[in-house]
Amino acid sequence: MRKNSKKKTSGKSNKETYTCIEPPCIHVVVDDRSKRIAAFVEDSEGEIIWIRLDELLSACNRATSFKSRGYSEASGDEVDAMARKYLGAEPLEPYEEEM
Repeated sequence: MRKNSKKKTSGKSNKETYTCIEPPCIHVVVDDRSKRIAAFVEDSEGEIIWIRLDELLSACNRATSFKSRGYSEASGDEVDAMARKYLGAEPLEPYEEEM
């Protein structure tokens, strides 16, 4: 999914807007009427990816456990190196959107 340039809100009590200031961002979206929630990751290109909530909660619990044992968050080039080593991933090259 790609984020629309126009922001919409729906529902009577759910007037929160979801703005990503420093991507990537995690959004938890709530629909009060149906009492449903959904979690999404938004990247720097405005792409929105749904994440299963149980997977997100499991990841948070694991991260909390490692932090409590003295681990610290990777940053910069370490993140790319870990993605390559453990996930077999390569960083995305920046691209310009066609006009």
